[in-house]
Amino acid sequence: MTSKPIILVVDDDLPILLLMRNLLREFGFEAVTAESGAEALREVRQRKPSVVLIDKNMPGMSGEDVIRALRAEPGLDGLPILILSGEPVPRSDLQALGADGAVLKPFDIRELIAQLRSFAPAEQTA
Repeated sequence: MTSKPIILVVDDDLPILLLMRNLLREFGFEAVTAESGAEALREVRQRKPSVVLIDKNMPGMSGEDVIRALRAEPGLDGLPILILSGEPVPRSDLQALGADGAVLKPFDIRELIAQLRSFAPAEQTA
């Protein structure tokens, strides 16, 4: 039995989380969700995801704060992190944060899946 790559999706918008969970499962990933930065940190430590897809702008602990916390934690500096944002994120900002890429909302499903598969090849079920 092959295990599916785990994608942690972090967003404070519940409809986005539900959509992403269903979409990622369709494309052979195991989707785990978190509604806050603190919850995201707990999930990363417990679930050891293959990739984190995180909303840049969240109340409380922002996506940027979470990325900085993950990059500062031993053993997580190489974890692939993609920012999910409603506005373009310049490459210089990605590098400064330590993010590996960005996904612009509304996103193109094929581009999103291709980007995720570049970090974590998944079983193809769709």
